[in-house]
Amino acid sequence: MAGFAVVDLETTGFAYNHSDRVCEIAVVLVDPEGKREDSYTTLINPQRDLGAQHIHGIDARDARLAPTFGQIAGDLTGMLAGRVLVAHNSAFDASFLTAEYARAGWPLDLTRDMTLCTMRMAREFGAPAKLSACCDHFGIPLDNAHAALADATATASLLAAYMERSPRRDVWDQWLAFGESIAWPTPPRLATRAVPRGASSPGSSLLADVTRRLAATAHSDVPGGDEYLDLLDRVLLDRRISTPERRALEGLAGALGLGVHDVAVLHRKYLLGVVDLACEDAIFSADEQAAVIQLASLLELQDLEVEALLADAASRVATASTQVELHAGDMVVLTGMSMDRKRELTAIAQSRGLVVWPGVKKGVRAVVAKDPASQSGKASKARAYGIPVVGEDVLTA
Repeated sequence: MAGFAVVDLETTGFAYNHSDRVCEIAVVLVDPEGKREDSYTTLINPQRDLGAQHIHGIDARDARLAPTFGQIAGDLTGMLAGRVLVAHNSAFDASFLTAEYARAGWPLDLTRDMTLCTMRMAREFGAPAKLSACCDHFGIPLDNAHAALADATATASLLAAYMERSPRRDVWDQWLAFGESIAWPTPPRLATRAVPRGASSPGSSLLADVTRRLAATAHSDVPGGDEYLDLLDRVLLDRRISTPERRALEGLAGALGLGVHDVAVLHRKYLLGVVDLACEDAIFSADEQAAVIQLASLLELQDLEVEALLADAASRVATASTQVELHAGDMVVLTGMSMDRKRELTAIAQSRGLVVWPGVKKGVRAVVAKDPASQSGKASKARAYGIPVVGEDVLTA
């Protein structure tokens, strides 16, 4: 028998069947005797804001680098299939997993009763229900609570403690046999790279590796590439690609014999050139960052590639200014903070003659966010328009 898979999720909220998403997952694999075998964890890009960041502590820039659930679904299934799914309050985890698999196009029949819940079992062993209190009861350390791997590791230790104190081995064998009978979907295994917390920090090996790969592919000689890049540069003068312009680019690529891979290489080369140009004056401003993000979106670069470009630019300038100059009459939009904080910042902005606008539109000078890397609707729309998304200090400094 394969054993147990202890799972913990961090999420943007509690509405699994509506707007909330998984933003971190950890799996600890445990053998049939309760001994730990292996572990896995990654952040997951929820493609929306992160919700209660003060609880789970996930940085929005890290989450932008992470794979989506669909990209890890096959790798995750390879770990879970054939095992008993275990979690502390497994009804919560099972509901979110079922919803995420369904959104990724892989329906999963997994109910509360098909999982082993260490919270429900706590009462049998005279322990309190809450994870931290239950761990205290058994003398199990729980450091860095609300980080998925820490919680999953502690839950795996709880499972081992339960098994050690249980007089009936047949109960565990029945669970193990049941785990092998659960039908899991079969998404392809993509061997997607896991992204840990702190992945966006300066000097991140993940970003450095992506930057090297970008440079290696983008500097390749592509026959006909100069002609394509010339048209692309003219098309992007207004930072947009209309439908006729996109058709013109596709038509030229076809005439030049450029395949999908060739075009992707040229797009990366173009963006690297934009970053080089932005860094010539030794300042990488908020407006320049916004332009790079907007162009990268138009050229369909992945978030991981975009963040690698931004990190590379920041590492090459003597002074990286992430602020934007605001003047009386400029429109700003506030997002991501509490209502009380929004009222405070509105008063500050108005005292400087700024106009606080409720939504993002062309003409807005900046979006002021509690976390500038947020993927909230307002922040995402701002990036699409090339509007800088900056921190609160642009108003308070």
